[in-house]
Amino acid sequence: MKIAVVTGVWKRPRIFEMFAKGIKNLPVEVDVIVAGSEGRTSRQMVQRHGFKYIETPNSPLSAKMNATTLAAKDYDYVICMGSDDILSPELMKHYLKWMTLGYDFIGLTDFYFYDTTTRRAMYWGGYRGVRQGETVGAGRVLSSKLLKSMDWKPWGDNLSSSLDSDMNSRIKGKQIKMSLKKLGVFAVDIKSSTNITKFNRWDNTTLIDRNVILNQFSYIK
Repeated sequence: MKIAVVTGVWKRPRIFEMFAKGIKNLPVEVDVIVAGSEGRTSRQMVQRHGFKYIETPNSPLSAKMNATTLAAKDYDYVICMGSDDILSPELMKHYLKWMTLGYDFIGLTDFYFYDTTTRRAMYWGGYRGVRQGETVGAGRVLSSKLLKSMDWKPWGDNLSSSLDSDMNSRIKGKQIKMSLKKLGVFAVDIKSSTNITKFNRWDNTTLIDRNVILNQFSYIK
């Protein structure tokens, strides 16, 4: 089974190094396809880790991300991540189980966050209200069958916001949704001063002991 991780990068080389270490700690071989927009600077940052690099404009963001999935047509599964997201090896084992069973879509309903500036950590329990049950954009796993039905473009054209909900409206096929907290596994979004989404107390969040995150991922600083 061939698996690709797709992501986009913009600045934040220190955060990207943490992302790269997270990839290399996964218990399965994956290829990483990265869309970057800073020419030689981002190309060198990506390629020194052995990842595939695609130069593309940073806006619209959906076109940038679609460039990565269009480059992943030879893979059985694609994992969509931000270049500030890290998956624990134990979570990846759950992904592999559902991939082996032929699921077309695997998503997470909750997430962890860590802010490198304030060194605070947070647990987000997931969407409530009209979006209850929706999966987080980070860590979504799509089969080649599902991507083919989307013409390998899981995001609509010309979008620079609401990418998660846009993809959500396109998802079909055999699906599984997982709760990190219930499974006792981790996926963490690393925040910094240049994040698109700031580190705030969103609805349904709880500040937690940062060691909950740091003990899982020793390379997060």
